[in-house]
Amino acid sequence: MKLWRDTGDVINQPRTACGCVHHLDHEDIDYLLQLVCDNPDYFLDELIDLTQTNHFISVHFTTIFNELDHAGMIHKKLKCIASE
Repeated sequence: MKLWRDTGDVINQPRTACGCVHHLDHEDIDYLLQLVCDNPDYFLDELIDLTQTNHFISVHFTTIFNELDHAGMIHKKLKCIASE
């Protein structure tokens, strides 16, 4: 009765999915991981270009970074190569 008085419904409405929206599906993540395994020297901007060109996916670099981090890939840090 309380539900009826509060909402006018007799059954609870299903809750929506919790969490963030995933922009990449499993096939896209597998492709991304394969690219990194084939050439671990790729930078994020190169991975973005390859996913846009080959899989027609446009995502932010943080999305790719987060997916690689979630997969356990170790990231590299850039250092000043030449200070000339």
